[in-house]
Amino acid sequence: MKHRAKYSGSSAEGCWIASGLWLVIALLGCAGHDQATQPSPRPQGCITDVAAGAHTFTCEGLRTDLLVPAACTRAGCGLILELHGDTGTGLLLDANTGLMDLAAGASYVVVAPTGPPRADGLGPTWTSDEDDKLLAIVDAVAAAFRTNAKAHHVTGFSRGGYVTWRLMCGHADRFASIAPAAAGSNAGGGCDGVPEVSCPFDATVAGGMPSRAIPVLMLIGRADVPVPVACAQRIRDQAVTAWQLGGPSALDQDAQYVHQRWTAASGGGWIETFEHSYDTVADGPQASIKGHCMPGSTFDPYAPQYAIACAPPNAFKWGSEVLRFFEAHPDR
Repeated sequence: MKHRAKYSGSSAEGCWIASGLWLVIALLGCAGHDQATQPSPRPQGCITDVAAGAHTFTCEGLRTDLLVPAACTRAGCGLILELHGDTGTGLLLDANTGLMDLAAGASYVVVAPTGPPRADGLGPTWTSDEDDKLLAIVDAVAAAFRTNAKAHHVTGFSRGGYVTWRLMCGHADRFASIAPAAAGSNAGGGCDGVPEVSCPFDATVAGGMPSRAIPVLMLIGRADVPVPVACAQRIRDQAVTAWQLGGPSALDQDAQYVHQRWTAASGGGWIETFEHSYDTVADGPQASIKGHCMPGSTFDPYAPQYAIACAPPNAFKWGSEVLRFFEAHPDR
């Protein structure tokens, strides 16, 4: 969705006095004035470089990888926080989503932190202890790059998807939309023993209901082993009920997937889901997780770490759908 440039009333009034050639000159002068008065990105805190390109910083004690498009060396870009699952890293997740490459042409700073190591030594993970650190990282990047707070979004896969639900549940005012993948209902809800915490969508529980309804895009694997399909469907249904959404309407489908949407008559809530029957490659290192995979990923399905690509062919690319959704849902 395109954003209209804003300008002050006094500047605009001065521009419209002129006519003909003088109008063109005046408009050019006003445009230059507006651009000159915009605050420029500048290094601060853990963000020590605001040049275009790929960067690695240490923020809140966590490795934080960024991709800064050329357009984002000026103020006003959006921001996408992407969160890996167990055994992944920020860059390994991005190798599956492709969001850094995709966002380079769409004016978003992409932030891909890496969580602390698991207690069992099996690579990085996330716990609720990092939730506030992730918000602080978003704040640090936003302050340095002067991002547009109405175009901040978060997506995550697996454990990162559960964090995405939690961030929305407790801080819905901080994000325009979210895209949790392969993540579902919170603990204690009888959801096939999945121990992770997400969002109960229950106003009777302290912190259990988002402060507002925001657009949500979900990825659901029908044959997902770590996060059974019932868990993802359950949190979807909790949100649909809590936000009083109508639907679903089928947007697209074939024998392997369905793309559906639930919306509110008031326009306050919006849920889209991609529910698929794809699996990881049957002879790969992640064969046992089956539908706990990312459609459209071009990452090596035989890689020794984080080989979460769904075996092709896939009818859609998850990373592209995430960016499409975020562009279509800025905060208003």
